[in-house]
Amino acid sequence: MMRSPILVVTLATFGCSYFQSGATTEPVPPPAATKPTTSRPPSSTVRVTSSAGLIKAMHDRYDGKYLKTMSFLQNNTAYTTNGQERKSQWYEHIEIPGKLRIAFLPASQKSGLVQVDDRVASFDNGIRVDFRPSVNPLLLLTADVYAAPVATIARRLDSLHVDQEIIRSDEWEGQPVYVVGAKAGDTTSNQMWVDRDRMRLVRFIQRERNMLSDIRVLNYKEIEGFDVPTEFLVLRNGRPVWREQYADVRVNEDFPAGTFDQARWNDIPIPK
Repeated sequence: MMRSPILVVTLATFGCSYFQSGATTEPVPPPAATKPTTSRPPSSTVRVTSSAGLIKAMHDRYDGKYLKTMSFLQNNTAYTTNGQERKSQWYEHIEIPGKLRIAFLPASQKSGLVQVDDRVASFDNGIRVDFRPSVNPLLLLTADVYAAPVATIARRLDSLHVDQEIIRSDEWEGQPVYVVGAKAGDTTSNQMWVDRDRMRLVRFIQRERNMLSDIRVLNYKEIEGFDVPTEFLVLRNGRPVWREQYADVRVNEDFPAGTFDQARWNDIPIPK
């Protein structure tokens, strides 16, 4: 699990917190089998005054019609302190809500991780080397929030130590946003920034141990009617340290049986 920088920086696609303690373990029911809409949802006209209201507004944006699966090639760039760039690639499968599989490429090394709900197993050379509770904030807030029960999202956000009693309006890159978890001027508390009109995450700040990560959610694209983030940038002390960029994004395709089964880690092929 420590083979790649993002497992320290943000710990996986959609981000971080694979070592987050205090995660809950209730299973999340799957979304209803509803055919997804093929048109972009309109800008939200809801104005919220609480974090619970914001989570509900995000959930209601797709009204039970959010995508069910997504897979893609992830191109990574780690920025070193001496100005060098180190490249790597992963292949990822996501089933919403709560399932994530990352294969570190080349696939022959048989290393990566599988997350199901709030438990993550990591593999090295085809062998499971770690298994622990975890909540992945970016998976939670860019995907699961549109499909999982509102109470589940709130409970897991609480486990990430985001103070849901604090909510304010602010501006981010010229657009109005809601900020949950921090008062104005506080850039070190765990907090989520959500585009007010499109109800989508644009920033997440998280402190783990002695590391403060400022994660920017970039380059949303409309793919088959869904707003999908295709780039993430992590900063420390204002300096970029990690970038993820998605390619060949596929949505609502069937995955091989056992894709998220730890016992079948070595059996799942990488799409060509």
